Amino acid sequence: MSNRVLLILAAGCTMIAGCANVPDESATALSERIKRDVGAAPSTVQGSTQQSRVRALLTKPLNADAAVEIALINHPRVIGAFEALGIARADYLQAVVPGFVSVDQMVLRPDHAGSTGLKWGLGLDLGRLLSLPNRRKAAAGQRAYQEAKATAEILGVAMGARLAWINLAAARQNADLMAQANDSAQASAAAAEALYAAGNIAKIERDREALFAAEAGIAHAQAQAALVPAQEALVVALGLRGEQSGLVVELERMAAPPDSPISMGDIEARVIASSTDFAMASGTLHAARVDQEIGWFASLFPDLALDAERERDGGEWKQGSGLSWAAPVFDLGSGERLRRGATARRALAMAQALELELRAQARIARAQAEATRQIAITRRNTMLPLSAEVFDGAVRDFNAMEIGILELLMERRARLEAGRAAIAATADYWRAQAALDLLLAGAPAGQTTLLASDPAPSARDAKPGH
Repeated sequence: MSNRVLLILAAGCTMIAGCANVPDESATALSERIKRDVGAAPSTVQGSTQQSRVRALLTKPLNADAAVEIALINHPRVIGAFEALGIARADYLQAVVPGFVSVDQMVLRPDHAGSTGLKWGLGLDLGRLLSLPNRRKAAAGQRAYQEAKATAEILGVAMGARLAWINLAAARQNADLMAQANDSAQASAAAAEALYAAGNIAKIERDREALFAAEAGIAHAQAQAALVPAQEALVVALGLRGEQSGLVVELERMAAPPDSPISMGDIEARVIASSTDFAMASGTLHAARVDQEIGWFASLFPDLALDAERERDGGEWKQGSGLSWAAPVFDLGSGERLRRGATARRALAMAQALELELRAQARIARAQAEATRQIAITRRNTMLPLSAEVFDGAVRDFNAMEIGILELLMERRARLEAGRAAIAATADYWRAQAALDLLLAGAPAGQTTLLASDPAPSARDAKPGH
């Protein structure tokens, strides 16, 4: 076997194995899982059973579904969201109370001789009682707003866990690939040094191998460094504390993107129907319209009350009843009615604007998910195998002395980048798909924008040899 063949075997065989480690498990749709995730959230009260479940999930290789389940059991924000629902219910019950009855009692003592007088009085907030049906409707709108807000908080926790899992899984696969590439580069550099010492290759060839090995070492160190923030982000997203934070050891590998195109029917209508943003806007609009309806009565009869009194004066009892209110002599409430009307019209305009924005975001999210799916499929199924064939051809040409070490190193870099790009494209797809599913599940649009972004671009931008 020639010295050139020995050099190539040391330089390239591990690279092929490293690139072949890009996963190709079958994909699973996320949309239905999100609905199931959020539907399971009300059972996530803290307790020994739930914590046992967390420990059981952490003892196995962690997948995205398990990460979401742990977050819904464990994360304090979920508990806070359900407490917010309790506050919303309390506010609703307070709002629909008919009103309070005021009770007055007075003892009237004469300055001189005479009998002591007694006076009893009852007062009922009549305005509050008469407006009770409308106030129930307004309180229901506010309660719907708070429920949608809590749902959005829970969705954010669930999908934050899924995103953190995707990022860590991608970072680990990239780190594994770079570790193999670094091992291969260091072995190749050692072989080149030995060949140079024996006088079988020129100094320039030895130096190029050494330079590539140094670049691969830096890229490997960068990939390892990227694991730390990704790991910590997952710990936070799962709400892990104390000894739990050290239990995230193994992760399942990212599944391959599905081969079939994304088709979700009338996605715009689905997004609007499930949107927590739109539910909050609708609740606000409903409450504002009801508030506008009762505004005229409240402005003309402020503090309307039904009063009843019973009085003993000189041994004789007297009693009577009547109405009282703050007479709007100088203020007929036109300003308050104007404010309530403007508030209702503004709420309607905001709801209409939100509908337009949600429809656009639905189209954008589907387009991004489909584009990233196609890119990932192309990189995995076409470019990755082709890069292997090109590298194998370069090995044969180098052994046949048709190309030099410089051309061979270029193909090695291209082979490495094909593997890194396939991992990155797979992660990009799952982020985009998660953003689409999050939007379909009803989460605020701001969360989907965050999901679609790559939080650690430096992890894949460090390219040896560039």
